[in-house]
Amino acid sequence: MKKPLILLLATLLTICCSNNTKHSEAYIRQRIDTIYKGVGQAAYEYEGRDSAYCSQRYYTLMQNAGQLCTQTDDILYDYDHWICGQDWSDDWSYTIDTVYNITDTTALADLTIHNFGDSKTTIALLFERDDWYIDDFSPSPDGNDDKQYLRQTIRQCQEIFEKGQ
Repeated sequence: MKKPLILLLATLLTICCSNNTKHSEAYIRQRIDTIYKGVGQAAYEYEGRDSAYCSQRYYTLMQNAGQLCTQTDDILYDYDHWICGQDWSDDWSYTIDTVYNITDTTALADLTIHNFGDSKTTIALLFERDDWYIDDFSPSPDGNDDKQYLRQTIRQCQEIFEKGQ
């Protein structure tokens, strides 16, 4: 009886410790490096990066807005949210400045994106599917961020459809 109980406790301890590791600043920095690896290169794939590295709710918002824009012949983005611009420079790079406000489910990271010059940006991260995913680009306390832009785009397209009926 002691052996199964010890095995159960060891398993629970391993699960708890690995979850804490994924919530450490060092792990989140490593995850951001994984997410941003390859961004800004000519072989960089737009479609795959969004579905692979954005949270499910952000990706769903993006997909819904994109489908509606296609139906109204509008353009969803006139820039690339990954590189903070329309084109990328040969020396495109990023630096993770700070990772902060880490909770069980959310974190923020300030980045410096070098793309024909330096620009500061923030990404919001969501812990889901046992890892960190981007849940918003340029989140802001006033709500004027990419998620808000996507929601507003969806509303505007729906209004166009309602007026057309």
